[in-house]
Parts: sequence; structure tokens; C-alpha cells
Amino acid sequence: MNTKTKMIINIPMNSARSLTVVVFFAVALHFSSALAIHSGLSGFSSDFLRDYNAAQQRVNESKSAEPLLALLAKHTNATETAELELSIGLVYGQRTGLVDPAKAVVHFTAALRYELPERTYIEILMWRGNSQEQLKKTTEALRDYLRALLACSYYDLSGGWPELQPSKVQIYLSRAPNPKKDDPENAERMRDYNRYRKSIDFQQFMLMQRYYLVEAVKRVTNERSGDRAEIMEMLGTLTPDSSRFGLICDWLKSENKRPWP
Repeated sequence: MNTKTKMIINIPMNSARSLTVVVFFAVALHFSSALAIHSGLSGFSSDFLRDYNAAQQRVNESKSAEPLLALLAKHTNATETAELELSIGLVYGQRTGLVDPAKAVVHFTAALRYELPERTYIEILMWRGNSQEQLKKTTEALRDYLRALLACSYYDLSGGWPELQPSKVQIYLSRAPNPKKDDPENAERMRDYNRYRKSIDFQQFMLMQRYYLVEAVKRVTNERSGDRAEIMEMLGTLTPDSSRFGLICDWLKSENKRPWP
């Protein structure tokens, strides 16, 4: 499977104008072990990455989650166990021919016991909520969707859809061949721009998740008129921070417009 990543670079032409270059990097996911990881964690051993990728391939070939399940006994450190539990949950939650929502819930729950990036935490809650819905456990699904909305509520999502902008300073794709002409600050400018790109990507992700989560809450509650009290009560069991409740209820009662163009 291939995906494309876009980098926008501002390259000076002269003092009066500049040329914006859009570079697309085609990434072959099956060639990179790191890109096969779902959890967003890092620090995996080379042995784990080798075994993990081989197991994923065998899952596809055998139409069974057993190759990944077998790794739980072999790779037992927290980071690798979290990745395995999440990956097994995704097999049972989404893999054609292997979907078993009850087993998906078990492994998503196991993955949530570990410290995960915020992005991954929200995704797992959405996936586990979907599996709970398939099991007709709407109360449990609603609880997961509200957990994820609580996480979203701590970010400022009021500014609309952010678009990635080109750099306003010179950024070179590589060092100048002549060290005397090299720009020693280029690497730091590149880091600054990459951090900006990651921030925009995260904002877009959060806006999309809020949209899908609001849709999910409305779906499981069937938009009943008395659901505000039920939601407020459930939120109170999830966090002592009642300052988020009003914002979440406002999201739920407002028109849920798709945030992306």
C-alpha cells in the first residue's frame, strides 16, 4: 500500500519573488517497519519489528489472528505488548473475514491499559465504541465516545479547518554541496517547519474525530430529547472536571457540520 506525504518548501528566486515547490514523497508502507506500527509508540526492538511484520503477513495469508496472538508470550515489554494488543484488536475489529467485536473489545481494552499518545487513545476509544455498538451495548459505546470527546475538549477546536501553509523563510531540501555556502540554520528551520506541519496535522485529526464522535453519540442515543441529563450524568462518572460538560453538550446539540473542505 502506498501513501503520499506533501512538503511545501519556499525557495528564493531573487529578492523580489520566490518559488514554492510542492514535493510529494511516495511511501511504500510495506517496506518500512516503523510505518506498519499502529500505536504511535517508538523504541521497538529489531527482533520485535521483524516478528511483527512477519506475523501481520501470516495473518493475511492464514485469515487468522493467531500469528499476532502468539507474539504476546514472546514480546512482553510494555511498548511491544501495547502495540500487539492494539493490532489484534484491529484484526478483530476491521479485518475482512476475521471480525469478532467481542474479541476486539477485549484487546482494545488491554491496549488502553498502557500509556499511549493522545491520538492513539482517541482512536482506540472510537474503535472500541464501534465494536460495542455491534454488540448492541449502546451504554458502553456511549461511554467510550464521551471519553474521547472529553479528550477533544481540552484542545481549542474553535478556529475552523487549518490549512497547511508554505514556509515564509528559505528551506533547502539538502545541504549545499559547498560547505562555505552552506546555511547552518537550515536544519533548525526545517525542524521548525516540520513541527508546524505536525501541529496542523494534529489539529485536523482532532477536528475530524470530534465530528465523527458527535455523529456516534447522536447515533447511539437516537437524538432523544432527554439525553442531555443522561450525558451529563455519564460525564460525571468519567471525570471530576465539570468545566468540560457544557462544551461537549454544546457540540452535541449544535449542527454537526463536516469540518474539512
